[in-house]
Amino acid sequence: MATETTSQSGHDARSAKTREHLIEAAIEVVGAVGYEGASTRALAKAANANLSAIPYHFGSKKELYLAAAQMIADYARGRFAEVTALLDEPADADPASRFEKALIHLLHIVLDDAEPHSWTSFLGRCTYDNDDAFALIHDQAIAPLLDRLIRSASVISGQKPGEATLRLRISAIVTAIIGFRFLRGIMLRGMDGESIQAGYVRQMEDMVRDLCRSDFLRASQPR
Repeated sequence: MATETTSQSGHDARSAKTREHLIEAAIEVVGAVGYEGASTRALAKAANANLSAIPYHFGSKKELYLAAAQMIADYARGRFAEVTALLDEPADADPASRFEKALIHLLHIVLDDAEPHSWTSFLGRCTYDNDDAFALIHDQAIAPLLDRLIRSASVISGQKPGEATLRLRISAIVTAIIGFRFLRGIMLRGMDGESIQAGYVRQMEDMVRDLCRSDFLRASQPR
């Protein structure tokens, strides 16, 4: 019995490891060549797995693709929870200050570049395609962040959370901050540097503060 249990445990561990490798391979390969260009053979080879491992663990290439998106969504939701937690500080704290701190923390999450570069490529691909993988990431991670920021900005601006102008402006702010991850080359070449230096980060923090303290969120409705 003990031998059978040990054998089963070893099989489960190997199976879980193969599944993990396939997801990592999907992120890397899809990030490099796109979903359509990622053959099941290439995915299996990148994962050092048998071709049959994909239908065994996921059923299809599409389900593997969505599993990769789910892993990124789970991670992003956890990081973005750090941002929304700052908005939920004690009620006696100034809402505008909480909002400012939250956006600066989001900026640091993006600039820290802590995730594998393949994740950025993968996300860039599915964002551009606006496909089911991006819908999953958006609905589970990005949309909750936007909604929470919009509700906070509503308190500051006096606008209702459903106002199109407010939603558009919060979406624009978040898009601009997240865009640093994908378009960092523009900044680096514009500043003649090879990395985003501490001084530049402080200036970007000041830009976020200036935006938060301006009338940007309090703009009137379009005519």
